[in-house]
Amino acid sequence: MANAMAVRNTLETPVLSALAQLEDLEVCFITPNEEDAAKAIDAAPGRFSWADLGNPAGRALPLGHGPKKIVLRRLAERVFMRLARSWADHGNLVYRFNERHKFKGHLFKKGMPPASRQREAVAGNYVDPSLGHPFPNSQALFNLIYQAYYNSWYSEPGIEAFFDEFQPDLVVIHHLQNSTIRPWVASARRRRLPILGIVGSWDQPTTKGPLPPGLDRVLVQSRAMRDQLIKYHVVGHGLIEVTGWPQMDLYLHPETILPKEALAKELGISPERRIILYGTYSERLGAHEPGIAAHLARQLESGSYGDNVSLVLRPHPKDYGWRQRFGQLHDPPRVVSLPNESGRLGFLANLLAYASVVLASTGTVLLDAVALDSCAVNIAFDGDSRVDYQNSIKRWNELDHFAPVVASGGLNMVSDFTQLDQAIIDYLADPAKDAEGRARCRAEQLEPFDGKASHRVADFIAKVALGTI
Repeated sequence: MANAMAVRNTLETPVLSALAQLEDLEVCFITPNEEDAAKAIDAAPGRFSWADLGNPAGRALPLGHGPKKIVLRRLAERVFMRLARSWADHGNLVYRFNERHKFKGHLFKKGMPPASRQREAVAGNYVDPSLGHPFPNSQALFNLIYQAYYNSWYSEPGIEAFFDEFQPDLVVIHHLQNSTIRPWVASARRRRLPILGIVGSWDQPTTKGPLPPGLDRVLVQSRAMRDQLIKYHVVGHGLIEVTGWPQMDLYLHPETILPKEALAKELGISPERRIILYGTYSERLGAHEPGIAAHLARQLESGSYGDNVSLVLRPHPKDYGWRQRFGQLHDPPRVVSLPNESGRLGFLANLLAYASVVLASTGTVLLDAVALDSCAVNIAFDGDSRVDYQNSIKRWNELDHFAPVVASGGLNMVSDFTQLDQAIIDYLADPAKDAEGRARCRAEQLEPFDGKASHRVADFIAKVALGTI
């Protein structure tokens, strides 16, 4: 599991318990954080184990560790990649792939100022035009760089030792378009082990570059993602399994949604109060959000949205500056500013289920709202900020993965404060408004949506590992 999102979608969803029920499986969970170890191991003591993504062998090993042939190739590959780093690294591949396919997000982000492009690179969005020099649209150059980057000589001593000791029958890679998975792919391919890939999120087929080589099967969350893999990544239809969204299984489990009194108690508000939930980004993408949150707070104070209405501000898990951005608005029961946190999907499910209106700017939380048939408002303007169209949040609605959501009619897209206020008032008065569009959006983006996605993931892993598929 290459990052925190992959960990969350495995260890914080029913995927973990579904795997634990399969007694023929012994699983080692590889994650970047040691705090994941106890949760993984405790799910099936004796059958489940944990290892560090960066040092799975658990000990320091020199570059000279291993058979002579592997060591010589490792050293030669190190020298080659040091010389080729400026044109054959992960960022070069991502840039060239996205440039050739003219993905909307890539095209507008590469026009950002240099400092903004550097911040995007930290998030895995490589949009600096220098990464595509020369001939950024050349298929032949892309193929050459792809072969160089995913060369079979690459190896890391700790990963090689781990494979030698654990002796897996299957390698499952979650979040495929990530530089940290490269040595795992190389080692698995060299050993001719089957690789089952899991595409980490619905935006990744059109934002994060090419898939690695050697994938025997690929799991995706939706039919829309399957179609994108076929169209852009040239993956055969028969190699793709659509599972649904494991992180949304909880929404359909009857024990997940508690009485509203429990949620109200945690929020410090009365159960009779209606909730407006504002799901915000991290500071990198959400410069407009404090101004919008302040406007909502003022409208509540003036009674513009009616009586007994509370605004709940839920920051992105990576918004480490949430207190500075929203803390001053905290004024229960009128405004509740929550801290950033990861996990607790059950709490999020209850927030969404009891929210009369969910607000966000092109965020995945809008799909979560649609899943629970909660009214969803897509904030498509920059609040009090004055920015040109190139840097406007409006452009996010053009993104290849999000444009079909807008077209479905499942969201109320607003372009100024007046429209925002009216959308909230309309939804508070009529929760059934746009229900047909939300149903259409669920069908296009979330199906199969039956609470069984986690079991499909676990069962498919077992079938590939046991060689029954």
